[in-house]
Amino acid sequence: MRISEHPILGIPEQKKEVEFTYDGKIIKGLEGEPVAAALKAAGIIIHRYTSRHHSPRGIFCAIGRCTDCVMVVDGMPNVRTCVTPLAAGMDVRTQYGVSVKSMDAGAQYEVSVKNLDDRAQHEVSGNMETTNEIAEKGR
Repeated sequence: MRISEHPILGIPEQKKEVEFTYDGKIIKGLEGEPVAAALKAAGIIIHRYTSRHHSPRGIFCAIGRCTDCVMVVDGMPNVRTCVTPLAAGMDVRTQYGVSVKSMDAGAQYEVSVKNLDDRAQHEVSGNMETTNEIAEKGR
């Protein structure tokens, strides 16, 4: 979803549509827009998982000050995608912790356990949806 007309900024200039990969899948975005904006338009809101608790993170400040949107871009970890212009052929990958390595089986197990803990906490509070289920609705 994109803004087609803004009440103050008007109609955005037309940009060339380009293809890039996100975790091995081909996605389309507008050349020069922030990588995070292209991902958001494609329904992708989780950019990384924290190293300690493996908690999902996505766009937070959108001005390059925090590190919630960092991803591995063209093999380089810790790239702030909210201020990185999209280019054709970019390879964008979810970041796990602070490196280019993906989660090992142990970390995946920890994430699964955390998700079960999230479900239990939400059930106690009366909300049956987990954080991940809410995030998946945005996809």
